[in-house]
Amino acid sequence: MTTATEIRAPVAPPLEAAASDVDPWTPPKVAPSARPVVVAVDDSPAAEAAVRDGVSLAGDLAAPVVFVYVRRGPSAALGEPYHRRLDAEIRVGDRAIAAGIAAARRAGVPASGEQLHGTPARRLEEFARLRDGQLIVVGARRRWLARSVSRAVIRRADRPVLVAGQTRPAAA
Repeated sequence: MTTATEIRAPVAPPLEAAASDVDPWTPPKVAPSARPVVVAVDDSPAAEAAVRDGVSLAGDLAAPVVFVYVRRGPSAALGEPYHRRLDAEIRVGDRAIAAGIAAARRAGVPASGEQLHGTPARRLEEFARLRDGQLIVVGARRRWLARSVSRAVIRRADRPVLVAGQTRPAAA
C-alpha cells in the first residue's frame, strides 16, 4: 500500500508583518557560485559593527556569510582551570556566532559559523583563503597595549578587508 503526501506552499504572511521578519519558506537569495563574506566576531561592540556591515554586504553581493570566532586559548600549564577557562571561551564564541547568525537570518542572508584556535589575524586570513572568501570584515577597536587585529589582517590578507567602525549618535 502506498500513501501520497501533498506538499503545499505556506500561506503568505499578513501584510502588516514587520519588514525584518523573514518568511522561513522563502529560500535566501544567493548566487549559485557566490563566495562567502568572512566576518570576525567576538563579544565586543566592534564585532557588532562587523556583523552589521558584513551582513549588509553579503546581502548586497547575494553571498553567504561565515562568522568566525578565533580563540587564543588559555595556557595548558594551568591544569584543571585550563578546562574551565577553555569551556568559558568556547561559550563566548558560541554566543558571538549565534548572534551573527540571528542577524543574518533577520536580513535573509544564509549564514554559518566556525570557531578556530590560534592567532586571530593569521587564522582569519588562512580561513578566508581556504574558503575562497570574497572579503574579510573585522571590527575596529582601540587597543592601547595589545596589537591591533584589524591592522594585522590588513597586512596579511590577499583579499579586500573591511574594517567596520562603530556608529556614534549624531550630536543634537
